[in-house]
Amino acid sequence: MKSEVASPRKRPRWRLLLIMELVVIIVWIVLKSVPHFVEQGWGGAVDLLLLIAAIGVTLSWLIFFSRLRWKQRVIGIFLMLLPVALMKIDGHTGSFFPQLSWRWSDQSATQMPEISGMMAREGELIKASGPAYFPRFLGEKMDNWIAGELLPDGWESKEPKELWRIEMGEGWSAFAVAGKFAYTMDQRGAIETTICYELLTGYAVWTHSEEVRFEESMGGDGPRSTPTVADSKVYSLGATGILTCLDARTGTLIWGKNVLEETNQSVPKWAKSCSPLVVDGMVIVTLGSTADKSLGAFSAASGELMWRSGNYPSSYASPVVATLAGKRQIVAIQQKALAGFEIETGKELWAFPIGNPQSNCASPLIVEDTIITSSGYGYGTHRIQIKKDETGFKATELWHSLKLKAKFADMIVKDGFLYGLNDGRMTCLNLEDGKSAWRGGNYGHGQILGVGGHIIVQGEQGDISILELNPKEEKVVLEFDALDHRTWNHPVLAGRILLVRNDREAVAFKY
Repeated sequence: MKSEVASPRKRPRWRLLLIMELVVIIVWIVLKSVPHFVEQGWGGAVDLLLLIAAIGVTLSWLIFFSRLRWKQRVIGIFLMLLPVALMKIDGHTGSFFPQLSWRWSDQSATQMPEISGMMAREGELIKASGPAYFPRFLGEKMDNWIAGELLPDGWESKEPKELWRIEMGEGWSAFAVAGKFAYTMDQRGAIETTICYELLTGYAVWTHSEEVRFEESMGGDGPRSTPTVADSKVYSLGATGILTCLDARTGTLIWGKNVLEETNQSVPKWAKSCSPLVVDGMVIVTLGSTADKSLGAFSAASGELMWRSGNYPSSYASPVVATLAGKRQIVAIQQKALAGFEIETGKELWAFPIGNPQSNCASPLIVEDTIITSSGYGYGTHRIQIKKDETGFKATELWHSLKLKAKFADMIVKDGFLYGLNDGRMTCLNLEDGKSAWRGGNYGHGQILGVGGHIIVQGEQGDISILELNPKEEKVVLEFDALDHRTWNHPVLAGRILLVRNDREAVAFKY
């Protein structure tokens, strides 16, 4: 009788898997090399799609082509899908790449803070200007610059002392500082809050609550605006358009209104993010996403609508006040135009057709009679000069550069050079012609603040770097960890106190 010989089992097709994965890698390299994706800031999206493609290729090979025993295939599929089952998407970076966390990690809504019971007394709010005064977004002069006069010698090379660390709710608001107190906004469950903290201790002095919540999966939840302190009052703008005027000492509501509902406009896709500009007895804010009259002025005393202006939908940037060509005016970037407006009436004085219909976030930066504005998604940086003759104001473009595309972060100017984050990478341009001076490290979509002869860089993942303001090269002086998670909030320096926060916690350092 002839014995039967079992046929040998075919070996897995490892070569096929390697070829398929190699194709994915080549496609990834090609896409990352395409200027369109780089300039448009879609690098994170490309990374995500190719990661999904790599997982899909591996699973397809495992199921259909591997020739492994089905028991082995099932085990392999289980091991590959296990991380997916155990992880969840916890927001996205500024480059659209998802941030992951364990499904069992506690992401419950932050509780309202316990009130210290200490109310600020009359005179405790600093009313005069000075290095310790940071009353609004980007500082008193709205130039993202601090003199650094109160800092000790060698501060830039020594890690500061941590004063306090507290839990925060969701949102991208920064701090405004006046005297002994710091003000910010966050989201705590269904409640949007404006909060006053004692600067040296982190104790909550008072809170003001609005029953409203803004949610957006890519951009995150909660308010984006930074409060403004003026004349012992705090002005805050919520994510859905609620503008409030509060007593800075007690948090008592003086007046409040939904500016979008009043002007019959809708909430923009990424929510309201402009910080209130208080000037000449008025509160200036951008309005909704309709093209008609997207800039509004409200009485600082009563909240009454004084005027509306603008011919394009509003952006996400904050307006500033500046003197250009001898005329004090409001400068605001809209979706498709940079424009100047008369303070008293809102009359448009001039306009220049630039802007990003997707997302203008960086505020206009004033340098003498010129304005620097920048945006991501391939739009880059413009320098616009404002002049006036017998026919009126004229806006002329001096240069345009794609070497600096400030998606989220505001920029600074020092000694003839412009510094900013080009889709996360620190970049220096010559202010005269916009040509690149150097290109440095990648900090992600964080924020920067100019201090004396240095730059404080708040990285997207919460790390802090101190850079020397050097037009020849990037020179990092100091690096240390501050926060652990996505950080889009702007850092603040008030005297010797450095305040940083994100959508989970805030920390104060003292030099």
